Amino acid sequence: MTEENTTPGTTPPQHSGQPVHITNHVVIVQQKSMAVAYLLWFFLGQLGIHKFYLNKTGMGITYLLLGIVGWATTVLFIGWAILAVLWIMLVIDLFTIPGAVAAANHRTAGIRY
Repeated sequence: MTEENTTPGTTPPQHSGQPVHITNHVVIVQQKSMAVAYLLWFFLGQLGIHKFYLNKTGMGITYLLLGIVGWATTVLFIGWAILAVLWIMLVIDLFTIPGAVAAANHRTAGIRY
């Protein structure tokens, strides 16, 4: 195997078949904000956007489906029952968002790359 001259500051050419090991890297993890979570809850809560923000995708999809199906079926009056369930869940979220933000931040702090 021949050695190739490289100038300082450049990476040497990659040779096929040789593994590349990366040992040092920086990962920036953005902490979740309680203010942002409450703003999303207030303005977009019926779409579950605050749940998506807090990395609770399954619950976000649930809120989204309840909101869409509820509003789409209000003409049949069954939609009001669906929306009532959604609104009760949103009132519960009013008090549980601080814990959810803390849990989301705790989960991201524990990530090791």
